[in-house]
Amino acid sequence: MFRRSAIEMRVLILAPVGRDAQLLADTLTALHIDTEISSDEKGLVALLAEGAGTAIVTEEALTADHFQALAAWLAVQPPWSDMPLVILTSGGRATFGSKRRARELETLGNFTLIERPVRPETIESAVRAALRARLRQYEMRSHQEALVRANADLEQFAHSASHDLREPIRSISVYSELLARDHARFLDPKGKGFIGYIHSSAQHMETLLDDLLSYAHASSVPVGVPGPISAKEPLDAALENLAGAIRESSASIIVGEMPIVRMRKSHLEQVFQNLVSNAIKYRREDALRVQLAAQKQDNHWLFCVEDNGMGIAQEYRETIFGMFKRLHSNQEYSGTGMGLAICQRIVERYRGRIWVESELGRGSKFLFTVPA
Repeated sequence: MFRRSAIEMRVLILAPVGRDAQLLADTLTALHIDTEISSDEKGLVALLAEGAGTAIVTEEALTADHFQALAAWLAVQPPWSDMPLVILTSGGRATFGSKRRARELETLGNFTLIERPVRPETIESAVRAALRARLRQYEMRSHQEALVRANADLEQFAHSASHDLREPIRSISVYSELLARDHARFLDPKGKGFIGYIHSSAQHMETLLDDLLSYAHASSVPVGVPGPISAKEPLDAALENLAGAIRESSASIIVGEMPIVRMRKSHLEQVFQNLVSNAIKYRREDALRVQLAAQKQDNHWLFCVEDNGMGIAQEYRETIFGMFKRLHSNQEYSGTGMGLAICQRIVERYRGRIWVESELGRGSKFLFTVPA
């Protein structure tokens, strides 16, 4: 069972008027729940910063200063944290003032209103529910931290494997070239063919290592929310990287207005580069035309990379995003089958999705969403 430290599951109490604080503490202590009483908002915020499972606050304790201090602390909490609060209100019929107060309290987020006088079992029920909710938040934090560590380990492994494997692959490539150059006269056509296979396989393996390393980078979880960037910057960088292929294919690249997004520049550049590169690779004999556009949809941007190339049969629209999935042999089109898997990995890391709309012989339209 998942457990947290006592300090992370304690109940804080802010009830500076009357005997409420001590009565609440006595009730919860009898249930073997750790409590801590605070006399003012500064003390409460300081205790919250140390760790807590929930806080019980009486309505009269939430003066304007107290309310602002608590709201300010809640506003800077990490994404996993949604501190549950129990607010004890005055009894009686609802009034305009009580309704207004309830709307003010809604800005605090995760809170439960309990009208006084209150029975001990009601307090027990509310506190236990709040502590269960807080425990789930701690579990989420723990899973996120484990995922970050796992991705860091994966990236480190990819770096190490890439470094350790590149040297023997380069040696195979270099010595196969030397063998072909200096000893070709001793080989028959079949032997020369074998050397060619060795050299091309070594080059393919080096490309595969590059793609595996890119996949590991794409798996890294962003820490916090990335700052805003113009999508035009990574797009321009991707097109610059592909400048030679664009010239060679005489491709016409049409770029619409690009928005501001919250992504790492390197990640978005990788997505653009892989999608445009695929359009160039799988072009038809007609003049290639690639169009990139974006439009706002709710709280995200929808990007579209459309081409007039070979297109994709309907039965392959899902499978092409798998690792090492290819629709053509390496003799027809070079590659590792990792490009679209990398794109999907990156987009999903930002809680977006990517898909394709295409018909064989009628071009493809790759669409993906990212947060605005």
